[in-house]
Amino acid sequence: MSAQKSYKNLATILFLGISSGLPLALILSTLKASLLEKGFDLKTIGFFSLVSLPYTLKFCFAPIIDSCAIPFLTKKIGQRKSWIILTQLILAIFIFALGAATITNDVNLIAIFAVLTAFASASQDIVIDGYRIELIEKENQGLAASFYVYGYRIGMLISGAGALILAEVTSWEVVYFLMSACSLLMIIATIFAEETRKNFVQKSHDFSSWFRNSIISPFVDFTRHQSWYVILAFIICFKLGDVFAGNLTLPFLLDIGYSKIEIASIVKTFGLFATLFGVFVGGVLVKKVGIVKSLWISALLQMASNLTFSYLAQLGYNVEMLYAVIFIENFSGGIGDAVFVAYLSGLCSVEFSATQYALLVSFATLSRSVLTSSGGMFAETLGWFNFFVLSTILAVPGLIFLAILSRKRENYLRRR
Repeated sequence: MSAQKSYKNLATILFLGISSGLPLALILSTLKASLLEKGFDLKTIGFFSLVSLPYTLKFCFAPIIDSCAIPFLTKKIGQRKSWIILTQLILAIFIFALGAATITNDVNLIAIFAVLTAFASASQDIVIDGYRIELIEKENQGLAASFYVYGYRIGMLISGAGALILAEVTSWEVVYFLMSACSLLMIIATIFAEETRKNFVQKSHDFSSWFRNSIISPFVDFTRHQSWYVILAFIICFKLGDVFAGNLTLPFLLDIGYSKIEIASIVKTFGLFATLFGVFVGGVLVKKVGIVKSLWISALLQMASNLTFSYLAQLGYNVEMLYAVIFIENFSGGIGDAVFVAYLSGLCSVEFSATQYALLVSFATLSRSVLTSSGGMFAETLGWFNFFVLSTILAVPGLIFLAILSRKRENYLRRR
């Protein structure tokens, strides 16, 4: 592949990463900030983590996206691009509707459109992940993962810091309307992307054969990995402590006195640069020391970074310390993101890329959507200091499963 084509493909991955990252903050941290401002209590806000359940259930609808064509559109522009454009369009509509729902202050209506936005976002992620694995050569998946995470974090910056800054000068519904327009703009990048399934033809067969080929086969293929069940357990636990703390970071900072402008400039903007630096370091780590050592380094850093929030909870409002805490947390999180995406990508077969990656990400997001939903109750009961100490302890199961996988890998290599 020519250098020019490689650069173009990596740029495509970057822009698709932006498209993937944009909706996430809108249904998590940004939405929680708006709910807090509207007077909802911490318990209600904490349970809004459940709106991200569609990310956990990706594997249920990934086989449809992986194996089906969209009438007319697939024939014109290819299977992957047609699905990406369709999901981007639906996503823009639901984000707009979520903005309209915030006007009513009806928690049920807000939750419904947040879930629909998450469903459209999860569908977009499925096809983008499959597309990325197909587009980039195996030896460059680590680099592609870094570009994807870069884009993802930029997208979250737009819908995180950008949304908070806009909320200071306009209403929350207008903020969501503008984010909907940003989502529509992402279609332009998709139009100029290279298609990986140009001559895709949907196979004509009965339901049983489709179920066997599109659902059973990818799962059976994944079990070729030694200790695949331990791999799944590790994937669930790898970021448990990190996301448990991150679930309520924004309400925590607002609660101890930071303004939305300070959060936007320090947490979202300065934090982004710390994250991007971490992503770069993570990509280098994978290349230099291998995936297993990189997982150990990132897991330990993520675990330790949560304790800095406990210190901030004790200290209270302090702008200089917030800069230090955010750098440590985002730098370690960036390393973890790059290493983890590279690890998940390496586990997938190209033949079943979208379905298998969706399965793995579904397990990974289980901790974010279900296991952290009770975070608000723990924060109210324990207080912020103990809440963040608990989040540090929750990182231990991931380390245990990583130790098991590391030992099994060494034994396997020894036998060979």
